[in-house]
Amino acid sequence: MISGLKRQGSLALFRVSFVVMAACFTFVLYACGAKGDAKAAGNSGEEAGGKVLIEKTGTIEPGDSTDPNHGNLAYDAYTFAARPLDRVRVEIMTEAFSPLLKLVEVSTGAVIAEWDAQYPTGDEKALVYTIAGPGEYEVRVYAMRNGSGAYAIKITMPNH
Repeated sequence: MISGLKRQGSLALFRVSFVVMAACFTFVLYACGAKGDAKAAGNSGEEAGGKVLIEKTGTIEPGDSTDPNHGNLAYDAYTFAARPLDRVRVEIMTEAFSPLLKLVEVSTGAVIAEWDAQYPTGDEKALVYTIAGPGEYEVRVYAMRNGSGAYAIKITMPNH
């Protein structure tokens, strides 16, 4: 069933919804490799600003996973599933360290977007990205300059 029409430049985008056996399928969400209590959204994760996928607190500390492709910096990771044209927004709040966020396509390991608190792009105080293909994605939180400490992260899909 076609439930809406959006215009983006000269493209017209249709939002198509499918109902199978009277159950709407939503995203399969889970948090991976991070500390704290997850509040992953099903149908109850709706907010005025969109669907909350993950909202957690965590800590970058010795013993965390390290990234050999980024100076062996420690990081925490949060994984979620997305569909084409889903717009993802990742916000991080911390006073303990200068954060770096990376969005990684899990199937290929490719970094598809980055956001650095020291060099934010435009007016955004968050990593914002429109997903091109369906699959699993991972948000990585890094503490620059080998920093450590507590943070809060919120991953949303504003277009839901």
